[in-house]
This record gives sequence, structure tokens and C-alpha cells, in this order.
Amino acid sequence: MKNILIVDDEPDIREILRYNLEKEGFAITEAVDGNDVLDKLSKDLDLAILDIMMPGKDGYEVCRKIREQGNTLPIVFLTAMDREFDEVRCLEVGGDDYIRKPFSPRMLIARVNAILRRIDQINSKGTSISFGDLGINTSTYIAKLDGEELHLPRKEFELLAFFMSHPNIIFSRDGLLSLIWEEDVFVVDRTIGVHINRIRSKLGSYKNWIETVKGVGYRFRPKL
Repeated sequence: MKNILIVDDEPDIREILRYNLEKEGFAITEAVDGNDVLDKLSKDLDLAILDIMMPGKDGYEVCRKIREQGNTLPIVFLTAMDREFDEVRCLEVGGDDYIRKPFSPRMLIARVNAILRRIDQINSKGTSISFGDLGINTSTYIAKLDGEELHLPRKEFELLAFFMSHPNIIFSRDGLLSLIWEEDVFVVDRTIGVHINRIRSKLGSYKNWIETVKGVGYRFRPKL
């Protein structure tokens, strides 16, 4: 049974989420604010649904701290904030998805299932891929560069794993969005660029292995 962490300071929202997710067979853990969630993180959690505007630590800070710990727990932001800037910021701090309030419980459950399904598919492959001193293991979600582990949020890992599985092939932004994100997930045009820039910043001298093909898209081109 998958365990979902719900983080929201509004009891009514937590109740709606709990009711609908439990109907789908999920176990539920609840946190009422940013400080509470950091006390409840554990290895048996499979996904977190995180509000942004909360007393104490807001959702951005909570997500950032989770990622700084090297925790790849999938995080879905659920928020009334609806500007493109807010969505981009959610991606920049390490979020996997972004859903606006008011929301459809059926749509939210579909998005949660899509993320968990993709994780299970990747884990089932158990594939190790390496180019030079850059290597990944899709069963453990560990990426290493020069023997040092890279701290990649799940979507960054999945994007890097996809590139490394398809070297020297050019993919458009739209193509990457449809391959890495579910087709019914709304993401802004900058999503791919934000993730690729974050990956490049962690690859150091290998950052140029992810090339921008002007007017076309991106490709992973290892220079060995």
C-alpha cells in the first residue's frame, strides 16, 4: 500500500484529500504545516502533496530542505497561487508537479497515479547506465559523477536517465514533455529549460554533454 503525505494547514482540504485518496487504496499521513512535515518524513512515504502558503515554513522552504537532505520523495504542490512564476518556482526548488486550487479530486488522483506508475516502471528496469565518470542506476535512483553522488530531484533524475538512455538523439521540448510528464499534466513552456539548467549546474565539467540544438530541442552528447 502506497503511503501519501498530505501537508496543508486547512483541515477541510486535508479531509477532502484523505477521503478521496483512501478510497483509491492509499495509506495517508498528515502534516499541518511546514515544521510538522519535516518531523514526519520517513522512508516509508511514497509521495507528498504539499501546500505552499502555510504558517511557519512555507512549501517552497519545505521542498528545498527535503531536497537538500538528498531525499527524492516525489512532491506535488497543491496551491491557490496561479501565476506562471509560482509554477516555475515550484519546479526550481525540486517539485515534481503543480496543481491549482480549486482542484478536481479525480484529476489529482490521476496525476498521483501517473507519478507512482512511472516510478514503478523505472524501478522495475534496474538499469545501470554510464558514460565516462557519469553513471546512473534507475533501480536505486542514484546518479554519480566522479564517484560522488548527485542530489537530483526525481524529475531531474528521470530526465537525465532518459537522455543517457538515448544518446545523440535530438528531442524537442514538446517531445520531452510528453515523454517525461503525462500528457494530461499541464506544465509551462519553461519547464524543460528549468530542469535542464538545474541538471547542467550539477554536472560541472560535464554540463556541455546536454546540448541545446537551436530551434529544435536538446540532445545528450557525451564527449568521451
